Amino acid sequence: MNRSESRIAARIYFLERELERMSCAADNAEDELRARPMDAAAVRRLEALYTLADETWERIQALRARLSGGPSVIYFNRRHAEPAAKAWRQALV
Repeated sequence: MNRSESRIAARIYFLERELERMSCAADNAEDELRARPMDAAAVRRLEALYTLADETWERIQALRARLSGGPSVIYFNRRHAEPAAKAWRQALV
């Protein structure tokens, strides 16, 4: 994997983690909407989360398509999970 592919893989990893966080937030928003089905703010919040998740998934798919050859498998790299790497990952997006 060359340097460019490594950066793409790091971006995919970051976006997939963000997608997981959005999933948790969407679960909470769905619970809130079930508790108060007439709450317009809860509906808008959930719609916004779904829209953002769709856009994030599309970005992930586009980045995977840019990877040259081989399967689109992302291996866990503990270095990218450390808090010190957070600013570096955010700069890639």
